[in-house]
Amino acid sequence: MLPLLSLPTEVFFWFLTAAILIATVLLWHKFVVRNWKNITTRFSLIIAIQCFALASMGVTINRSGEFYSSWSDLFGAQGQYQKIALSPSTLSQIGLKDLAAATHTKGGSVIFRKVIKGAKSGVSNVVYVVASPTIATELSGPTHSIGSNYQVVELFPGTPGVPQTWIGTLDGITTMENLERAGKIPPTIAVIPAINVEPGQDTECMNFVGGAQVETWVTGDMKRFMQTFMGVDNRLWSSFGYSTGGWCAAEVAVLHQDQYSQGVSLAGYFNPILSRGLSKREKNYLASKYDLVKYLKRHTANSKIMIIASVKDHFANGSAQKFMQSANSLIPIKYIPIPTGGHNIEVWKPFVATGFLWIAGANNISMPVVNPQPSVTGSPK
Repeated sequence: MLPLLSLPTEVFFWFLTAAILIATVLLWHKFVVRNWKNITTRFSLIIAIQCFALASMGVTINRSGEFYSSWSDLFGAQGQYQKIALSPSTLSQIGLKDLAAATHTKGGSVIFRKVIKGAKSGVSNVVYVVASPTIATELSGPTHSIGSNYQVVELFPGTPGVPQTWIGTLDGITTMENLERAGKIPPTIAVIPAINVEPGQDTECMNFVGGAQVETWVTGDMKRFMQTFMGVDNRLWSSFGYSTGGWCAAEVAVLHQDQYSQGVSLAGYFNPILSRGLSKREKNYLASKYDLVKYLKRHTANSKIMIIASVKDHFANGSAQKFMQSANSLIPIKYIPIPTGGHNIEVWKPFVATGFLWIAGANNISMPVVNPQPSVTGSPK
């Protein structure tokens, strides 16, 4: 089967659409006689053209935004991960085999892809680990050690979305490489877990009673995985996410201050939306458990938050403003308003560097020059 994100797949779908359209035009005269058979045939051809056109457009949009990485992701068939996932007991520290199978970027980073089973959550899914150029050089040594000079940043994609968006469309890894090369951020290890692990459900990085334990997957399970596979120590991490991933970044930075010292929310929100299908009782429980302001009022804040949001993005910026009004006195917050554009990746891309610089502790964050971008209706959360 053709890979969902490949150019041949996109060309194939548009070719089929064009072929059906041309065939319909050429054969239409054969169905001019009014009877049920011809009416049904003409109607079917019109529907087929519409379906293939919509499918082709969907494939094109998905290639542009990298919302789903495979057909199984698109149709929610993630059962294969359970069959091939490495359990905590079989996972070992990085070795020559891992380095040989890794992807090497033009900028000098090394990207590892692993399918693992969470030690505590039981979730089986994909995790990407990116070693920046300096770390990649360390790993090429005889001991495959990461050294001691590094920071760990956990990156969260949106919904729909996949970890590869940080690597591809959002240019997150390229930005990280450029900043490290310029001496503006320290050597970085980025861990990018899949967050859309439950087919057909937007879990928003939360733990569900009797259901998916996604909060545990992205926090404790990722820490154990990184300690085993990459050999990281107990130093605090940073979190950084866009859209739904922005909520995840804020959530873990507030609720797990023993693991994260700061979080960056890029076009995120600050209260769970709670997907349809949940009972009223479940929604009330989750809304209370993941009320960040309520948590901060009861606990001392040792972490800090950066919020980046477009003033034209009424949902994300509105949520940010409401959160800041309630939490400004409870936790250090740095707010960066984006002057133009709506809720889409092209608006966010120039501000990925802003988040990385803040994480690295840069005192002077220069605002990138951006062109106005139109708001996109129905764009990813």
